[in-house]
Amino acid sequence: MSESPINFAVIGCGRISASHIDAMKAQAGDARVVAVVDRDLALATGVADGLGAQAFASLEEALALPDVDAVLIATPNHVHFTQAMAALRAGKHVLVEKPAAETGAQARSLAQEAAARGLVLAVGHTFRHNEAVRQVEARLPTLGRLLSVEVSLCVRWDGPQAPWWAERKAEDGLILSLFAPHALDFVQLVMGDDDPVRVHAEAARLQSGWQGEDEAMILLAYPGRRMASVHISYNQPTVQDRKTLYFDTGVLEIEHGEILRWNDEVIVSPPAGVLIDPRRLGGRTLEHYFRDQIAEFARAVRGQTHRMPTGHDAARLITLIDRVRASARANSAADAIDPPLD
Repeated sequence: MSESPINFAVIGCGRISASHIDAMKAQAGDARVVAVVDRDLALATGVADGLGAQAFASLEEALALPDVDAVLIATPNHVHFTQAMAALRAGKHVLVEKPAAETGAQARSLAQEAAARGLVLAVGHTFRHNEAVRQVEARLPTLGRLLSVEVSLCVRWDGPQAPWWAERKAEDGLILSLFAPHALDFVQLVMGDDDPVRVHAEAARLQSGWQGEDEAMILLAYPGRRMASVHISYNQPTVQDRKTLYFDTGVLEIEHGEILRWNDEVIVSPPAGVLIDPRRLGGRTLEHYFRDQIAEFARAVRGQTHRMPTGHDAARLITLIDRVRASARANSAADAIDPPLD
């Protein structure tokens, strides 16, 4: 593909779509919004008017436009698979909000369709796109033997952040489907091509505003006697974002998603203004993640070296989430998630 901007159709005008659209506007050399889709046509029109784009109430109308090169899917989880498949079959590249699909089988089907058509299927694991994570990836081969990884991602969501959160059944998963992909994508990134040989998860529901779990602990055993632990929560009054890698030579740690330390020595710090008050929601700017993600997706579409999780790797992650959800249901459902809260 040429170096001209990639023409996007943005599918869904919910709360996350604005971040993606702002990133496309900031990366004008890489992306241009030419169509906006939402079942609420008035909402789509309001967004499209500010972009000089066309507005539609259906995905099919946007996919019929010959100048659409790619779609950005920012809709509820349960429609990701059908919308991504429709876009691929229409010959469009796909950047889909995480998770790529609800099941590993669906994600593998998308990966196979993209590969057969020579298209890019990429997933918006936004938090891998900053300098701290880039440096972790670059330094991994030089730091000795990796022994274990700890990830803790905790926030306080006082109820559903979108109406469909409350509609998800306990068996569909809540935090394990919505938040675990961030943590597990990082684990997968540092563990390389290996999948875990064993998975154990425990989960609980502490709030009554939804049916699924809002707290979980995950333990993973990898080949080479490596281990990973993940703690995710929607119940913490302060934001916790820590990623720690233990090597036989020392400790590599990312604090607040931005500060990288090797054996307590700071080797990456964010630019001024990124960390405002990182212990509170909204106390850390996220614009750079979305801008870098658009730039990386453009590289992928152009056949250049990139850092997007695509195709097979995207499907591996959803397959892992299948295993985590199954373990959590087997271990926790009897008394931790399903009963009504007092």
